[in-house]
Amino acid sequence: MKTRLVIFTACLFIVFCSQAQVLTSKKGLPILPQKGDFAIGASAAPFLDFIGNITKINSTAVFSSPASMSFLEPSKMYIYGKYFLDDKTAIRGKFRFASTSKTSSNFVTKNGGVSGVDMVEDKWTNSTTNILVSAGLEKRRGYGRLQGYYGAEAMLSLMGGLKDTYTYGNEINTTYKTPTRTNFNSNVFGGSTYDTNNSTEAVFGIGLNCFVGVEYFFAPKISIGGEFGWGVGINQAASSAGKSQSTYQYWDSAKSSVQSKTDIISGGTSNIGFDTRSTGGQIFVLFHF
Repeated sequence: MKTRLVIFTACLFIVFCSQAQVLTSKKGLPILPQKGDFAIGASAAPFLDFIGNITKINSTAVFSSPASMSFLEPSKMYIYGKYFLDDKTAIRGKFRFASTSKTSSNFVTKNGGVSGVDMVEDKWTNSTTNILVSAGLEKRRGYGRLQGYYGAEAMLSLMGGLKDTYTYGNEINTTYKTPTRTNFNSNVFGGSTYDTNNSTEAVFGIGLNCFVGVEYFFAPKISIGGEFGWGVGINQAASSAGKSQSTYQYWDSAKSSVQSKTDIISGGTSNIGFDTRSTGGQIFVLFHF
């Protein structure tokens, strides 16, 4: 009987100790992430900008938060994700997909038309795409709401792909060999040769980084933090800015027709670098569930 009582008391003590180690809020909610938890988050800079603007912290001027760590690429917006293998270990990932497209237009006098009356439209569309994906392992330690972490991650990126497309309202023909066309971006060469497409391939990059950071849990399963990192990155491109291709059209007097030609610029370059900026981190907000 005494043996059973001792075992029962020991079990209660173990349970009590394990529960006592779980930091909870006044409502009894766990504050720190636990085994099996997921986390998602993003850069905190946009939230700080929003708060700064609605509170008029910068008078009537547009507020731009200095909170982004400038040595960790503050201009880039990343989405963060984690999965906790146990209370002190997590696998993590980071993702960025940025695609922008801008169109400019201008009206010019139509071939043979009256200026200001007969008008046609020229257009220039400029687009770019940047992609980054990373995955890594994170170890954690700390006391209370303040938690430190460290680890390593690998990254893949396609950065800087550019494309320019030009469309013109006036056609090139026998009568109008050098029609009026808008020179948006040095796309008109001497008034007789005109770009229709320019493109530059994205630069492929790989990286391996070590990082160390800190998080503060200001609410149950909600944290704000930032990190420092150091790593190696390798970028590979067909030319200094990626493989470039230009397509243009012109009037060929010998053939009495419009001709189109494509020039491809290729070569080769690569670079390797070690830098604290290569991690691409920022001050961030994470939500755990």
